Amino acid sequence: MRRSASPSRCARRLATALTLLGVASAAPASAATWRLEPIAAATDVAELHDLAFDAQGSALLSWHGAPQGRAPAFAGVASRDLTGAWRRPADLAGVAPAGAQIHLVGATRALLVAREGATRANRRRLVVADGRSNGGFSASSGLDEFVAGHWSDANARGDALVAWTVERSPFIRLAERGAGQQSFGAARDLAVGRAATVAINARGDRVLAWRAGRRLAARVRPAGGTWSPAVRFGRVEQIQGLALSALVARNGRVVVTWGSVGRPCGVSLRDGAGSWRTRTLERRCGPTGGPSRGAPVLALADSRGATYAAWTGRTRSGRRAVKLARVGPAASTRPLVLSRERGAVLDDVAAGPSGSLAITYNAPRPTTARPLLHATFAALRRGTGGFGRADRLTPANVFAAQGSRVAFAPRTGEPVVAVPYLVGRTVAVAAAVGPAARATTP
Repeated sequence: MRRSASPSRCARRLATALTLLGVASAAPASAATWRLEPIAAATDVAELHDLAFDAQGSALLSWHGAPQGRAPAFAGVASRDLTGAWRRPADLAGVAPAGAQIHLVGATRALLVAREGATRANRRRLVVADGRSNGGFSASSGLDEFVAGHWSDANARGDALVAWTVERSPFIRLAERGAGQQSFGAARDLAVGRAATVAINARGDRVLAWRAGRRLAARVRPAGGTWSPAVRFGRVEQIQGLALSALVARNGRVVVTWGSVGRPCGVSLRDGAGSWRTRTLERRCGPTGGPSRGAPVLALADSRGATYAAWTGRTRSGRRAVKLARVGPAASTRPLVLSRERGAVLDDVAAGPSGSLAITYNAPRPTTARPLLHATFAALRRGTGGFGRADRLTPANVFAAQGSRVAFAPRTGEPVVAVPYLVGRTVAVAAAVGPAARATTP
């Protein structure tokens, strides 16, 4: 059921903050090419989840909402049309908001994967629902009951896979759905473990990775093939709080990132011959902006197939900084430091056309009047060039919360950043749109 807009006092504060965000001339000159797109009624944000575009160029932003003094929490969404206008469709009803995942597939379709919200039966069902990129979803159907954790991914044509664990069982279960199919196939027990991740690329190559004791393990299924036997690789020194994330590049290379905040973090790669290599990136890895990001290391692949890892680490002087390294069979893993501000924390990464990349992060920018002020920044690589100095997206009088999300608009090549910011006692969100990486024709 749709929640009502904020009270008039909150609305006035939100309007004032949006006005402040909209004065691009007040921001540093390097950020003058970014423009504001307000998102009306997008308040009470606890954590942004994902920002994604469909094939036609529309976008959907999702978040976990936590209203002050009201219950329960809710799963919020905002959609963006081809003109850059945002609207707030109805909040997602009947799902647990903290772990909900939305994948945009096909031209305008969407897939929701979530645990069912609290019910009288309290059977903690894992449910899926089909919808559209405008934020509307049909009735959900169940995959399993008494689910503890779940992970999902889908590609643009509609292939999807969901993995999950259930209470009182050691197995990781997985169900798949092919493009154009109406329902998921029967679930299979594919591994033994509790912490896992899945990924799929555009042609349908996919991976299930998990923690197996003090080692990592994975099963890979090439497009049109069958799941490989489990392969163990690497060794993790600390397993407490260990989280994983993964991607499959267009050439089939698998990248699995792993780690926990304050402990070692790293990356493991599977080459074309099926061999795995594991490398520790940081002995004491820093956080990322939002628990839903999974492992503190985020992997991404550019449009040419090169693979990278981004994380929050430390410079030689001990300053916390956002780092990026190219990872691959023949790539140097010497990291590039993207942030210049002390205390920077990685938020999100995205790849765009012609090899472009966008990295967003949050960092303290204190002033005499506001010693706790933070700002959101975006570092861009356009084409084959290098990264320029990061742009500050929020002006000096706006407090930016951690957890921005970034994606590239497919029709324009513009990076779009969803920026959470403080308005009184609530957190709202607005969008900042940057310079196009490359103009494209519809």
